[in-house]
Amino acid sequence: MLELTAIAGFVIGAFGLHISFLEYHILAMATGELFTAFFAVWTVHHDCDEEVFARTISQRWKNKLTYNMFYHLEHHLYPGVPTIKLPELSQRIRTAIPDLKAKEVF
Repeated sequence: MLELTAIAGFVIGAFGLHISFLEYHILAMATGELFTAFFAVWTVHHDCDEEVFARTISQRWKNKLTYNMFYHLEHHLYPGVPTIKLPELSQRIRTAIPDLKAKEVF
């Protein structure tokens, strides 16, 4: 409750005092939160089934652009691996299991 009260106070204060850069920041963060379900859930799980339960991404430039966040199949197989290590894990999985079925994110 204390955290929610502090956040509400911050938002009310920023808009009540018309502090432009804080208003912009709050609106930008709220807009980003609206896209969380799309990027974190739908893009990596749509059109999947029991055989292929999550999507992954294999193009290097796409991984750089998305900060390695869409190695989702690897994340499901080994959830304890840090995001920074997912490209290495992906390569090791593809070497060990070359016929593993995986759908691409994009």
